[in-house]
Amino acid sequence: MLRDRTAEAFDRALRRLDGAPAAAVLKEYAARLAAPMRVAVIGRVSSGKSTLTNALLGSRLVPTGIEELTYNVNWLRYAPEPSLTVHFKDGSPAQHRTLDELEKLTARREEHRSLLAAIDFIEVFFANDQLRIFDLIDTPGLDSHYGADSQNTLRFLGRTGAQVRDATVAHARGADALVLVFGRSMSRVDEEALAELQGPELASLTPITAIGVLTKVEHYWPAGPDPLGRARQVADRLMTEGPVRRLLFDVTPVGSLVGAAAETFTECDLEHLRQLATVAPEQLANRVRRGEYFCTRPYDDLPVPAAIRRPLFELFGPWGIVLATQLIRDGAEDQAQLRAQLLERSGLTELRRLISSHFGNRAHLIKLQRVVADIRQLARQPNSANGPQPGSANRPQPGPALAEVVAEFDRLALNEHAFEELIVLRHYYNGELDLTEDDAAELLRVTGEHGVWVTDRLGLDRRATLEEMYARAQQRLAYWADRDTDPGLIGATSAAARTLRRSYERLVYHIGAARRHLELVQ
Repeated sequence: MLRDRTAEAFDRALRRLDGAPAAAVLKEYAARLAAPMRVAVIGRVSSGKSTLTNALLGSRLVPTGIEELTYNVNWLRYAPEPSLTVHFKDGSPAQHRTLDELEKLTARREEHRSLLAAIDFIEVFFANDQLRIFDLIDTPGLDSHYGADSQNTLRFLGRTGAQVRDATVAHARGADALVLVFGRSMSRVDEEALAELQGPELASLTPITAIGVLTKVEHYWPAGPDPLGRARQVADRLMTEGPVRRLLFDVTPVGSLVGAAAETFTECDLEHLRQLATVAPEQLANRVRRGEYFCTRPYDDLPVPAAIRRPLFELFGPWGIVLATQLIRDGAEDQAQLRAQLLERSGLTELRRLISSHFGNRAHLIKLQRVVADIRQLARQPNSANGPQPGSANRPQPGPALAEVVAEFDRLALNEHAFEELIVLRHYYNGELDLTEDDAAELLRVTGEHGVWVTDRLGLDRRATLEEMYARAQQRLAYWADRDTDPGLIGATSAAARTLRRSYERLVYHIGAARRHLELVQ
């Protein structure tokens, strides 16, 4: 197993270093491999990043709204007991706080000015099942220019737009994967952000490690009856544009507000929605689209008073109320049924599946690739002949033992077939492969897009027998062996055929070994 071979490589490397400064760094890399994947949510200010983060977590954990933003980074991590750890720009000792203090650390209040201005980032520890799978890094924004209220916040904190952007890029650079958020469509600022992300700061950004999310889908209502369908058309159009297609695996639409509401609405909210569901659909839609009037006016034709309508409106949004009441009319009888249908209709279920399948199935490999690249960088650190370099404290210096360690991990990357598969995937996403639609689908499947089980890679039901798996692997090996010898294939396409042939050779070998072992024990 790759994990076992990686652990053995770390053990050998640490023995070689024998307490040298680089050993501590190597231990950090090993710990990172064992930790959940880091996924950074990035995009423009007010693009819906924090609302999307809350929706992904199924909680109201991260404060939302431009007026409250302090432009600090929130790093959300799993822990059995909730808490906060506040890290400061000047390197002062981190402070441990209770989760109840998060609002204090994010709201723009005069009495908290000096504290807020000093914060670098906040670690938010929370018992959330999603955070068992990946850390979420909620970043402030990539904009260079801000609106009036945002400028007021920046002045209040004594920060510049460039500093906020730099903080976003720095934390995105440290992430294993990125979720790039667009608000309803792609603007000039988004195009500029994509151009920046292609630079040396985030050179690892590829469709293997990045997906896009079109948020604020709710705003396509009431112009059309199907906001998610309209947003899907916009997302598909974005994927035809060169910069987006080269950098992102996909752009998926999500009604983040509805998705977050689906996970957090109460039984009391459900009862009020049931009452609103008794109103004729068109009449309710007419009232809801009036916005503030819906929240304040004493409409006699609505069975729920304004004081209750406002929190519902703030939680679900106008489209969310219309959608939820329609689902109730269509038979969503209880909280669980309505939640499941809202998650599906908001697009959140699909986004979670995409993150799990596209990132999660390759999480260890993506992290390992990053670690190998970082280890190679260790030997390129400036030597200490001229004294300490700026920012070089505690950095290991190159030497024979470190050179051997780099060679160790170079061999690991060279000999692991999974790294060859990643190279083929990059060529595919860059549009360098001349494959049929079926061959491209098989490339994604056998390299783990739909799961890492052998049956997943072979496109079989997980209940398939060893005989069925062996027969399918033999069949596909014969196909790709033939493709590998096709003189018409050249360049990257020829290399891809050779890699897929090796992928199936490995599957045939391992399934065959499992069959022989089963025969011996029977």
